[in-house]
Amino acid sequence: MAWRAVLLWSCGSALILAAAFPPLNLWPLGWLAPIGWLMLVRTPVLPRRSYWLIYLSGLLFWLTVLYGVGNAHWATRMGGWPALCSYLAVYLPLFVAISRTVVHRIKIPLPIAAPVIWTALEFVRAYFATGFSVAQLGHSQVDDVPLIQISEFTGAYGVSFVVMLVASMLAMCVPEYAINSSAKARSSRLAPVGWMLGCVVLLLAVHGVGYGLLYDGGSASNEADRSVRIGLVQGSIDTVFGDPTQSQRTFDQYVTLTDHLAQYQPDLDLIVWPETTMGDHLLFELGKNFAPPVDLPVTETRFRELIAQRHGEFEYLIGELGVRRWKAPLLLGTSVIRYGNKRVESYNSAIHVDRKGAIVNRYDKVHPVMFGEYVPFGDVFPFIYELMPIGSGLSCGEGPVAIDVDGVSLVPCICFENTVPQLVASHVRTLHSDGQSVDALVTLTNDGWFWGSSVLDLHLTCAKFRAVENRRPMLVAANTGISAVIDPYGRAVQQTPVRETTYLVAEVAPTKRPLSFYTRYGDWFAGSCFGLTIVAWGLAWIYRKRGETPSAEQ
Repeated sequence: MAWRAVLLWSCGSALILAAAFPPLNLWPLGWLAPIGWLMLVRTPVLPRRSYWLIYLSGLLFWLTVLYGVGNAHWATRMGGWPALCSYLAVYLPLFVAISRTVVHRIKIPLPIAAPVIWTALEFVRAYFATGFSVAQLGHSQVDDVPLIQISEFTGAYGVSFVVMLVASMLAMCVPEYAINSSAKARSSRLAPVGWMLGCVVLLLAVHGVGYGLLYDGGSASNEADRSVRIGLVQGSIDTVFGDPTQSQRTFDQYVTLTDHLAQYQPDLDLIVWPETTMGDHLLFELGKNFAPPVDLPVTETRFRELIAQRHGEFEYLIGELGVRRWKAPLLLGTSVIRYGNKRVESYNSAIHVDRKGAIVNRYDKVHPVMFGEYVPFGDVFPFIYELMPIGSGLSCGEGPVAIDVDGVSLVPCICFENTVPQLVASHVRTLHSDGQSVDALVTLTNDGWFWGSSVLDLHLTCAKFRAVENRRPMLVAANTGISAVIDPYGRAVQQTPVRETTYLVAEVAPTKRPLSFYTRYGDWFAGSCFGLTIVAWGLAWIYRKRGETPSAEQ
């Protein structure tokens, strides 16, 4: 195989897979996209420097799919976006290299090796360097609602596994002599028919299971008659660094929108604002072990008085809004500044305000976004933050929190936390083990960073998979969109347009649904694939040491 063929197969797969994701969203192409890479796995010999060409195809895919990541600031366009994509592109040549090793050295069939290894690498990507689980292969099939129901057991990894398995079977329809000039042209007319039949049987089986889960009749019987009405407010303020008016404009816009919501939808049980939409109205507090820094410009007593004053002003403001203006409890996205032991900590938080205007609960984000909310080693080398537009970085919260709304329990997550499957499942599992029920998930996010790009669709896709995995509704309040009400089967019952000012009203009831298999046992499926991959790679390495590898393998 010439290097031009390697470039054609690999870049063709990359472009076809990119077309399966938003904005084109030609999701059936997701089943065909991996075939080019799989053909490179099957071929006995690759020319030199092939893996650089395969890496280039991975880079092409990620730069295309994640283009909107660089919209917020020139630093993210020139630095963060290409750096992230350069890292993610590494997984593709790893997939081809490991698959070739396993297929050619220990003769594991491609339809077994490829889906296991692909799933294992998605598992690694979800955990390494805090994890990045956006745009998994299975995410391309989010609109195939029956198919994604297997996520209740396997997570989204199971959908990726099925897609790669089907693509592997289709790749096996190509005769051996077509990719290996030294192979004899044996009669194999029935082989493609067998592989195609296998694809049909597999798809029918998986969709049959999905339809069974969709129409098991449990949805209506498991939900209580009573419900609460929750308003999700969506403003449209794109993130612009260096704009001194943006914070106040954001707050004013959300106040005006909520005025309309409260007027036309009275008697709401909760009003939800997205992440950091309180603008300059921050919550200040002193930590339990507060110790003033040596360069404090005022006395410690005066400093405590100032913090108490700012804290009181915040409480008065939310009381005025919730109790007197809108007459409803609130869940507000804001920033919290905590003065601790000679240091200042910043938190990205969701504040729960009751009907009396008091703060009754608070969730602090536990999973900050790398390069968006913190920089690796920024605590060790603080000067790094001076080069970035994100400020001094965020501190991590302590853990999940359940928000009680008249007997309905909501579990909040903030921003891209709902793209981390193991995190959301862990929140639900931890609260359940503590005796707290979980009736629904709610995401507060400011997606104004992405300026209406297809990254918003990728974010919504992750929310749909989290709903299926945990069998709980997911409510999304997103600045600039996409806000949504998603049922436990991953269907968007309500959904807002992008970059429009609007609101949604969701009805959420207590549920009697047990925890899903995925919630209880987490990434057992993807972890098993990772373990099998390590074992297979180890066997291939042992055979190589013994000189038992085929001579054609490179």
